[in-house]
Amino acid sequence: MKFNKLFSGLVGICLFFGFTSCAEDKRIFGDDIEIPELTDDNTVQFTVEVASDWKQIEVIAGGGRMAIEWGDGRLQKIEDPGTTGPINYKYGNKKSYQVRIWAEELDFLSISGLLLPTTNLRMGYLPGIRSLNLNSFSGTAELDLSSSCPNVEDINIGNWSDLERLELNQCKQLERADIYTNPRLTSLNIVNLPRLKDLNCAGNGLTTLSLKGTPALRTFYCNNNPLTAIDFEEDMAITGLFIQNCAFSSLAFLEKLPLLSEFSCRSNKLTTLDLSNHQSIRFLDCSFNRKLNYLSIPANNLVQILRCHSCNLGASTLNEIFEVLIPLPKPPTSEQEKDYRISFYDNPGEKTCDVSILKNKYWYIDTDKN
Repeated sequence: MKFNKLFSGLVGICLFFGFTSCAEDKRIFGDDIEIPELTDDNTVQFTVEVASDWKQIEVIAGGGRMAIEWGDGRLQKIEDPGTTGPINYKYGNKKSYQVRIWAEELDFLSISGLLLPTTNLRMGYLPGIRSLNLNSFSGTAELDLSSSCPNVEDINIGNWSDLERLELNQCKQLERADIYTNPRLTSLNIVNLPRLKDLNCAGNGLTTLSLKGTPALRTFYCNNNPLTAIDFEEDMAITGLFIQNCAFSSLAFLEKLPLLSEFSCRSNKLTTLDLSNHQSIRFLDCSFNRKLNYLSIPANNLVQILRCHSCNLGASTLNEIFEVLIPLPKPPTSEQEKDYRISFYDNPGEKTCDVSILKNKYWYIDTDKN
């Protein structure tokens, strides 16, 4: 009898402490929601490297429920991440943590390894994702968004030190793509994306690029690439083209872009630039083409800002440009002074060209070399 009482007491104590332990279990925290089992198919996975005193990572998401296994034995559940703001998590020890994010209900997800190194990204099948920001990853050579996020509309993929291949050709809903500062990315398959309107692929390692099958494209940035060729289709509707600091020696493709209104080809290897058929040009920067000795813009043009400094233009060529610029009806006010402006310093013809043509047209001559 004594033994039974003692045994019952011990059982009671164990149960008491067991229930207390469960009540205080902080391994699962956040909102009280049911989630499925986390698998490779329904999660985003990556490794966090905590190697310094900075131990905090930030995830931003929206559109539906989510859960995050932080890799230290803790699981956080969030019912509506779109209303909670950025989710910040601070680690304890300096080590590697394997993170998994249940993301199959989300339509927006943003992860950055800028402050806390993140490596080895792997993505499941997440057809609900519409907007995706993945920045500053390393140790990942390939990202296949065609398989993982086929319905994505907006992507931001930047500062990946090891990215060599990005697959997008089945992302038929894609409208905006920022793919930048990925030095090992030497090729990019952008063809046959019918809804793509804005493309920024600056600061990669691209040498050639095809934009066929992108009829909706309006703005294209590809500055700071070793590009020598771009393949456009006839009569594309692009209005803004920015190819600064590339390696172009000729721009024959411009005849396929009749609607250009903003164009920068600064710091290339051009010797001639003929825009005489581009009546819509308003902004032109062809500066720092040190061998450029011929430049033509259309008569009856819409040009407001022209930067042709630091080239190889003679006085006669400069005078021809001055002659076709539109005359302003009266001197501009101080607020309007730079609405119509030109810079042509550091050219062989700078000192001998007829500046009075510009002055009589009330154009602002920009001499600021900063």
